[in-house]
Amino acid sequence: MFEITSCTNENIFLSVISFFPLGPFVKPIFLNEPVRVYYPKLNRNLIGTDNKKRVVIYQWTNLINGHIYIGSASTGSTRLLNYFSPSVLLRNLPIYNNLRKYGHNNFCLAILEDLGLLKQVSKKFILEREQYYLDVLFTKYLDRKLNLSPTAGTTLGFKHSSIFKLNRKGSLNPMFGKTFSSEFNSMQTRDRKGKNNPMFGIVKSPATIAKLQKLVYVYEAETLKRIGVFSTVECSKHFKIFGGKIL
Repeated sequence: MFEITSCTNENIFLSVISFFPLGPFVKPIFLNEPVRVYYPKLNRNLIGTDNKKRVVIYQWTNLINGHIYIGSASTGSTRLLNYFSPSVLLRNLPIYNNLRKYGHNNFCLAILEDLGLLKQVSKKFILEREQYYLDVLFTKYLDRKLNLSPTAGTTLGFKHSSIFKLNRKGSLNPMFGKTFSSEFNSMQTRDRKGKNNPMFGIVKSPATIAKLQKLVYVYEAETLKRIGVFSTVECSKHFKIFGGKIL
């Protein structure tokens, strides 16, 4: 297996290594020599441009505990950038829980294989390549796995039985046919307003606000030279971009 020092792209690796002293870390063990490696917090835009319309097999590695997640994407940039979406990160799966707990700063993202454009690759082949790495992960690094299922193409390691599904349908569902009165709905709203809101009167510290802010990395379109790093509010004001158009 390949450790971090085996990457052929020295510029990327030097930038990653320079951030290791930020905290406890382990050298990532890659299940194949990576095609590309990213430091997600700094290389977010690059992740989008490099993998646009590419079919990729990728590996997330937690630099604190060495845990590994293997995945595949038929549209690389879309899938990989989803890992930065607040709504996606709320999903209760090990990879998202780890990203929330440790932060993107403590992960590296490796593209293990770039299979080309989607129209050139069959879904069957994509799953075969992902399955190859899952077999390695579940055989040699079982204590490091973040994947729940050993099978490519599945999100969870189990499925509800057909009987369970039938018992939740129609009138068997405990919420079937229930409607709420306007009084009940107004009470629900009232109980969350003003002093009844658990967050009422709580002032966030600058450190907390900084953690909640989403940073935007701005690059020149042609040269990809970085212009600067802004909060979403600062970016909107500086570049006059409004209407939720900052991704």
